[in-house]
Amino acid sequence: MAGNAAGLQASVPSYAGGIALWAAGLVMVSAPNTFALWMRLTAFVSAVLFTVSAAMILWGAPLLPTSAPLPALGYPFLVLTFIGWIWTLMKPER
Repeated sequence: MAGNAAGLQASVPSYAGGIALWAAGLVMVSAPNTFALWMRLTAFVSAVLFTVSAAMILWGAPLLPTSAPLPALGYPFLVLTFIGWIWTLMKPER
């Protein structure tokens, strides 16, 4: 168990960089009105939560990828956004 915790702690810097990139990507993809408003809002909420999490990690907060409420709170919004994107792109009239 102790080895697993050390491995998880070692992944935190790359995790912070990854969620920061996710946040930027979510904002860029969701900024245009290509997708419905609810999808853009879930993407924005997820991006804000990931940005706050990444900033907290960079400022030295002991957050792991599995920590709650942050960053774990951003994932449900990310999943809702993905579902919306998939639903939009798979509609027959597209």
